[in-house]
Amino acid sequence: MTIKQGDECVIPVRININGAPVPITEVESVEFRSGDVRKMYPADVTYDPETQMFQMRLLQEDTFTFPEDDSVQFDVRVKFKGGAVIGTQKVTVFVTVDALSEEVI
Repeated sequence: MTIKQGDECVIPVRININGAPVPITEVESVEFRSGDVRKMYPADVTYDPETQMFQMRLLQEDTFTFPEDDSVQFDVRVKFKGGAVIGTQKVTVFVTVDALSEEVI
């Protein structure tokens, strides 16, 4: 996925455990990390039960922190209601493109 600095977008994220979507009823919180940007479910990220996907909104201010013409790693950690915390493997998901303007509009 390519994101230009200053883009504002929603990133759909499905978290699977053993090939099946994580049961949302067992989730206490989820940390989503994109570079230096940290978003938390349920405070900053929503969940769509129909698609079984989290919806992580990146604001212009968030994507302006991404490096110019580079890539950003994406990481997820799930805290379950029982207290266990399980992380996913970090992946490079976002390729970033430099923006000429660095003003929020």
